[in-house]
Amino acid sequence: FLYTGDSRELRRANCSGRYELASLAGKSRFTSHPSLHGALDTLTHATNFLNMILQSNKSREQNLQEDLEWYRALIRSLLEGDPNISRAAITFSTEPFSSTPQVFLQASRHESQVLLQDLSSSAHRLANASVETEWFHSLKRKWRPHLHRKALNTGPKSLDNSWKRREGLSADKNHIRWSSPYLECENGNYKPGWLVTLSAAFYGLRPNLLPEFRGVVKVDINLQKVDIDQCSSEGWFSGTHRCHLNNSECMPIKGLGFVLGAYKCICKAGFYHPSIFSVNSFQRKDAESRLSGGELSEEIYSCLPCREGCSSCTDDTPCYAQEDKYLRLAIISFQTLCMLLDFISMLVVYHFRKAKSIRASGLVLLETILFGSLLLYFPVVILYFEPSVFRCVLLRWVRLLGFATVYGTVTLKLH
Repeated sequence: FLYTGDSRELRRANCSGRYELASLAGKSRFTSHPSLHGALDTLTHATNFLNMILQSNKSREQNLQEDLEWYRALIRSLLEGDPNISRAAITFSTEPFSSTPQVFLQASRHESQVLLQDLSSSAHRLANASVETEWFHSLKRKWRPHLHRKALNTGPKSLDNSWKRREGLSADKNHIRWSSPYLECENGNYKPGWLVTLSAAFYGLRPNLLPEFRGVVKVDINLQKVDIDQCSSEGWFSGTHRCHLNNSECMPIKGLGFVLGAYKCICKAGFYHPSIFSVNSFQRKDAESRLSGGELSEEIYSCLPCREGCSSCTDDTPCYAQEDKYLRLAIISFQTLCMLLDFISMLVVYHFRKAKSIRASGLVLLETILFGSLLLYFPVVILYFEPSVFRCVLLRWVRLLGFATVYGTVTLKLH
């Protein structure tokens, strides 16, 4: 399901509790993802609003039951403030040492409606530390968080003279607790949709102005529309792409949601992918990648270098003409044989120079024609070696001298 996003994959597994991606615990969050900024701001503002109310007006803690409608409206506003929030809850207790909160309200999104529930009667379940209640226990254990002090100005109508001006405590996004992404279990089957729980504690003040735990605000965010960027250096699954950075670049594919493999490896200039593709890029195959013990597959997708002299390519086709060693060897061997026969012919003619036929033809003319023929064979020998300025000049002169010598001598003999 993490690789495909297909809910049919979840029907094969039974469950008794939620499934968490525990391997991502403690890793960098999606704080930089634009779609989560709204939920983070909503939770931060709600927490700081409670901090301000409780720290500036002590009577709010004493009128808990009278303010239930006000708290219901608060958690309802959390869902209406951001469409990515699927569930919101708030706990409140005037006794900081109590293991269970006095008030436990929850608002859930069901299609286009918001369902409000008062779970105060079942708040005792929060007393048992478990994965499902970690959002409450982890924050309750932090009695004195590192909050920022902020001046609160309150009027005389709500406070006594001693509370007219004092410093309050406010939280920011760094104080929000993130859970690992998880799947909820319902009726023995996993619900299709990855969630993450964000929670933040709010505090009242003791008479000595020390913070005192009052409760927790939490929201559950649906991650199915949040893209996983495996190419980035921040966030969950950051840097887990399988592209070989020496010869390829990782390019995320937007709009696929919370699934792995939403990227493609694009070959850098001078490299190509060995398979046959219309472009120099490739994507992870579903059958090739799986989570094994919380770790990603170690297979690396690598591009191959282009042939020498190619600035870009799509396959292994050479950009320069490639030499055929065997053909070159056959031609130079045949050419050498012809030159050897030509030289032997010159020796034979000179040896039988007193013969009547050779004297009639002219020894000098025959030797000159054979020498010119020898020069005509040299261009092929010169072309066998790597070109250079000297060889290019020599090639032209040898060809012209050989041609002029052979046909000039023949023309002179005929006339």
